[in-house]
Amino acid sequence: MATSLSRVLMSVGCLLGALGSGVGQARESELSSGRVGRRQVAPPRGASRPVVSPGEEVGARPSLVVFLVFDGLRYDDLERWRHRMEPGGFRRLLEGGTVFDAARYPYATTKTCPGHATLATGALPGAHGIISNEWYERETGADVSCVRDPASPPLDDPKGKGVSPRRLRVSTLGDRLLETHGGASRVVSVSLKDRAAIMLGGQRGQAYWWGTKGFTTSRHHARELPSWVSEFNQALGSRKGGAWARGAEASVYGSLGPDDDARERPPEGLGRTFPHPLTTEEAFLYTPLGAETLFELALAGVKAEQLGKRPGARDLLAIGMSSVDVVSHSFGPESHETVDMLLRLDRALAAFLEAMDREVGLSKVLVAMSADHGMAPAPARAEQRLPAETVTRAVDAAMDAAFGAEDWVEAFSAPHLYLRQARLKARGVSLEKAAEVAKKAARAVPGIAEGVSAVDVSADRAEGFARRVRQEYVPGRSGELVLIADPHVLLAPDDDHASTHGTPYEYDTHVPLILYGQGLPAARHGRAVTPLDLAPTLATWLGVTLPEASGLPLCEALPPRAGTPAACSERATAGCLGAAAL
Repeated sequence: MATSLSRVLMSVGCLLGALGSGVGQARESELSSGRVGRRQVAPPRGASRPVVSPGEEVGARPSLVVFLVFDGLRYDDLERWRHRMEPGGFRRLLEGGTVFDAARYPYATTKTCPGHATLATGALPGAHGIISNEWYERETGADVSCVRDPASPPLDDPKGKGVSPRRLRVSTLGDRLLETHGGASRVVSVSLKDRAAIMLGGQRGQAYWWGTKGFTTSRHHARELPSWVSEFNQALGSRKGGAWARGAEASVYGSLGPDDDARERPPEGLGRTFPHPLTTEEAFLYTPLGAETLFELALAGVKAEQLGKRPGARDLLAIGMSSVDVVSHSFGPESHETVDMLLRLDRALAAFLEAMDREVGLSKVLVAMSADHGMAPAPARAEQRLPAETVTRAVDAAMDAAFGAEDWVEAFSAPHLYLRQARLKARGVSLEKAAEVAKKAARAVPGIAEGVSAVDVSADRAEGFARRVRQEYVPGRSGELVLIADPHVLLAPDDDHASTHGTPYEYDTHVPLILYGQGLPAARHGRAVTPLDLAPTLATWLGVTLPEASGLPLCEALPPRAGTPAACSERATAGCLGAAAL
């Protein structure tokens, strides 16, 4: 009887707090005490939380949000190698930040461009329009990059392929920051990859990436490079020469198997074993030197643009760190090279955060960290690499048998298969019927788990894989069929890739999601969240809205004086009701 009464009293008190201003007050108390979630984690030795100056308000709006996106970084790899990391890098964030260790992408095509677009907007690919790194464009009859824009050539190569964010259909966090606060805010995005920098920077922000001989931007963003980027490029000098040597003792890599692995596809003459000689000007991009160079560029931008240092500043620095991804593609995610890259990247991150503390003061900074996707283990058997031609031949043969001889497949840009609509119409065949025949044929190919058509993603039939594809399907851009490979099978992999990503499986969808600084507690939360939730959370800190976002603010990581979003109140109320039912 006493137990039942205590549950009732607990539930009533909880509901009263959740339905009134008590939620915000309770969160403020939790944030100041560091008691949020089930576990409280002390910061690692040598990496204390940012020091707040006397009179400075804890949890005040940050002057600068640093948005770190580590391309191709699986959450499990952070945990696996944490014991080898230094206290000031990834461990500073993991052990001193608010960590969401069950963050997974809810869609199927986990690739770089849609991942960065999703993180930057908080929207699903079906809304922001970036369905893959590239797709087939019927108007031009060719594959197009997610950032292709002939009207916007890169500044370092006026005759080169133009790029811009024009294919992105919704506003990014940076766009909304500049729209809301105008000249009071600045947005700078940097990456080794153009698509990463462009998606994170959005329509309005500055975006810089590695071009032909140094960092560049496109005509969309500027008419000429700012002096600080030009000076940075001039100071780089030649990147050729020397070698990438191991950053740790050989015993650290002992559990990984031999360094010389026949599955590896080393680029730029690097070779399969340590030390890797840097024999070309581009080789450094595939080594820790590339990561260090990008952090240096970011710091140069902070100094030149006075990010977070101007009175009333509300700035955004986005860093698309491509290094783990490019090495995992070339050597595999379990290779000596990828582990060495991760450990060296940890040191570079520690140095970057220390430099940011000196330059801006981490008490003024909110750090957000995530990844755009994971990476599949490098396949051990040849049959785990499924060529596109194997699938298209099977589909063509089945459609020949059903509708008559014809070249039915117009294009295949993995995972999208496009049928020749005009020829189907001429034969009196509906797209729905053709897609069903194509799907049946594709599913019969060893290595294909499922084919999802436009009919499958409709509201009343979207289950399983179809539900994930529905989140990313864009009529006119997506193919008549979206193919899902079996686990650990690479669909249409590039010949120079040891492994890749782009599936709805755990190794591709489960990524880190961490916020650090501004009085946020050291805590871990195991509830299911998605990377879509990060941009709406950061928007709350920056005092802007993201009306086109699908994600929800992370209630455990909001400013203590920001009020309580409706979604958080509803979640708290639901939690109270659940407690009453115990």
